[in-house]
Amino acid sequence: MRLSHVQALLDTSFQGVEEGAARMYEPEDSRFDERLSAVWLEYRWYVHERGLAEVFVKWKRVEKEACAQEEVSVLRLHLLGHSAALTPRARRVLEAGTPSPGKLLELLGEDGVKRECSAAGPTGITLEHWPHPAPQPLLPEETFQALSAVLLHPESSFEERHEAVDRLCRERSPRVVHTLLAALEVGPSLSALRRLSEWGEPGALPHVERALAAVAPDNPADLWTLTALQRRLRAWTRTFQGM
Repeated sequence: MRLSHVQALLDTSFQGVEEGAARMYEPEDSRFDERLSAVWLEYRWYVHERGLAEVFVKWKRVEKEACAQEEVSVLRLHLLGHSAALTPRARRVLEAGTPSPGKLLELLGEDGVKRECSAAGPTGITLEHWPHPAPQPLLPEETFQALSAVLLHPESSFEERHEAVDRLCRERSPRVVHTLLAALEVGPSLSALRRLSEWGEPGALPHVERALAAVAPDNPADLWTLTALQRRLRAWTRTFQGM
């Protein structure tokens, strides 16, 4: 599907649904002109009740004026939180293609995300149902304390902090959220910010905005990533306001 067709499909499928944050359409923002990538990107965030539908679109990095006619390679929808109304709208997008096994399902393994795939010509469409919060076994106390110590130590390396976040987040609990937020007071951690944004933790928003303010103008990759996390968290905030 061409980009113009994908955008029209999304507009129709989610007609009347509030957008929780401003769209990120990369070709319209000159700050991302120098991002080293072979693709252009677009993000959208639709919100309803306690649910969030995040839409991700990817196509070849052609001249900006040619984008509308370019074939989209990836159209992905993430369903997070709780909203029965968002699911059928996302499914309309999925059903614009024919059922497909998906290219990456075997590589992703068992990560707790339910995925449904279809294809419309060269456009791969994926609908991801991200897991709801659920009681989980706690990590052994010794393990939890050791991982927390890594995150709260100012001399820990980037690699050590990244691994500690990954292992710690096998447990989703208030104490893990508290530790991640405390770790962000010690030093930056993109992996912690990403996980907190997935969980919809509003306490992460000031940390994302602080990180954004510190990004150098010649670093459009981090600027893009942090802006997307900021807007995802802002969209989550809209769902909390609707309670």
